[in-house]
Amino acid sequence: MSDQSQISATISATTKEKLDRFTESRGLKKNFVVEQALLYFMEARRELPDEALTPARLVLDAKAFDQLAARLARPLPPTDELRELMRGHGR
Repeated sequence: MSDQSQISATISATTKEKLDRFTESRGLKKNFVVEQALLYFMEARRELPDEALTPARLVLDAKAFDQLAARLARPLPPTDELRELMRGHGR
């Protein structure tokens, strides 16, 4: 008896094309890549807080976009705490 199961999922045509190119260029089987991606995703969701996972796309209204653009144009200087964290001393 096989220890494998088949699943069905609908993905965008763009994602399918990327998967096809990725697997073909590396000589990998699609089922292997999909299973590994699912395992990595589920492990990350278990180990990381929800705040650590940023959605691939953020939707902003015009006001929020303008505020974000202004902040990105004039970023605040890093705090001492951020500098320490980035140096790896905050662990």
